[in-house]
Amino acid sequence: MKVNDILRILKDDIKVGIFASVDAENKPHARHIHIGVANEKGIFFMTDPKTDFYKQIKQNPYVAITAKTEETYLIQVIRIEGKVREVGRERLEEMLAGNPYVKHVYPDKEDQQGACVFQLYEGDGFYHSMTQGHRYTFEIKADDIEQ
Repeated sequence: MKVNDILRILKDDIKVGIFASVDAENKPHARHIHIGVANEKGIFFMTDPKTDFYKQIKQNPYVAITAKTEETYLIQVIRIEGKVREVGRERLEEMLAGNPYVKHVYPDKEDQQGACVFQLYEGDGFYHSMTQGHRYTFEIKADDIEQ
């Protein structure tokens, strides 16, 4: 299985991952985050600068992501650990388009426009089809942020 196949599952089938970061005291924190874009250029997601998550990843840019999908027989798990960087608002419209969670998390249009986009641009991943026994490791290494 190729990296883009795994990232397509993450973006299209799973859609939401649990992102873990650490605070200033190295205490872990986890939260659900919508996967906006996932491809060979990395994993793109957004958060508001007012959140603890934003502050944590600005202070320490390493995150862990885990996600799972289960459809009748097929159970798939994806884990990724890597480094993130803020890429500004250039991808914000792309992230907001078709995102069913936006209206709940950012009910006001003004709040949506305040969100910042991040890219996991470097990291190691693991895919496991728990029911089929397939296991793959993969790497994300994106030198630029252009798609």
